[in-house]
Amino acid sequence: MTAAVPLPALPRPSPMTSVLGIAVGAVGAAVLGAHGGHVALPDTGSTTAELRLAAGHTTTPVAASVHPEATSASATVPELTKAAHRHQHDQKIESAIQRFESRIGTTRYEGYCERAVENAFGTQGHYGSAIQDWRSQDQHSDWRHAPRGAMVFYDTSSNGHVALSLGDGRVVSSSAHGHVGVVPVDHFHRPLGWAYAPY
Repeated sequence: MTAAVPLPALPRPSPMTSVLGIAVGAVGAAVLGAHGGHVALPDTGSTTAELRLAAGHTTTPVAASVHPEATSASATVPELTKAAHRHQHDQKIESAIQRFESRIGTTRYEGYCERAVENAFGTQGHYGSAIQDWRSQDQHSDWRHAPRGAMVFYDTSSNGHVALSLGDGRVVSSSAHGHVGVVPVDHFHRPLGWAYAPY
């Protein structure tokens, strides 16, 4: 005698599935009844079409075209890249300011302001003087509002003078009372403007 194999229990339909099944059946019956059973049923995926037919509207439903939208990942790639560059730029500025401020009190940069600023950015020998540096940069005249980390230039002599903005109306500079120090941005005579450091 062969043992009976129990059949797996079928999943019970959810109340929502039952309601949708009844609704689709009712729509089909209404359409067939109204048109003598010779009409093609609309796509059951179009709930709007089913409801219009059930309500007695016989206009042909128009399917809206679907346009694929850009995924959030592809939309944010340029933003992420920009943010990474901005973070790297901010880190470079903060490192330069920290390096310059670590030399507060030293007199070894007296007469060498351009070298002091270049050294703050971890480089040297790019320009022979501050005025040469100024003439090589994209210049901004509103020196009172120089952003943090920007170079602020002054027409103090034939070589000029350059300091590093702290972004709050002060600069860290050589020749600040005879040594590297922090002074107001208008401490030096004849300010020319500011420029972003190219390093």
